[in-house]
Amino acid sequence: MLKTYQKHIIAIILVFLLIAIRLFEKTYFDDGLIRFFQHDYLTEPLPKLSIFKIIRIDSIRFWLNTAISIMILSLYFNRTGLLKFLLIIFSTGYCISILSLYLSIENYQAGHYLLLFYSRRFLIQPLLLLLLTPALWYQEHEC
Repeated sequence: MLKTYQKHIIAIILVFLLIAIRLFEKTYFDDGLIRFFQHDYLTEPLPKLSIFKIIRIDSIRFWLNTAISIMILSLYFNRTGLLKFLLIIFSTGYCISILSLYLSIENYQAGHYLLLFYSRRFLIQPLLLLLLTPALWYQEHEC
């Protein structure tokens, strides 16, 4: 059993891994949409992009973030069935987001960028970690 300070040290290392994924996104996870959203994307048409490259890169990034997020949540909330629950939540979020990303790229019209922007944002940011941490903490302290 890990002591509290050991859990905190491991969690800090894992958070730095999440930060490293974000810092090196242009080097290792450049899907073409980074540059698109940094420029005048409100009125510009979507540049010629490979849908499968975008899906592959964003999927890799999602599952890296997911693995780190699950490790962080498992450090602090170690209970039976948690891993199965987290895998179901993350897999469902992935399926919905990757489908909406694909459809928003296939049917993109200039000025209609919100679905593309937010479905991609959900895939590349560890948002479920931020949502599940207080929910699991509340459940643990209320039950």
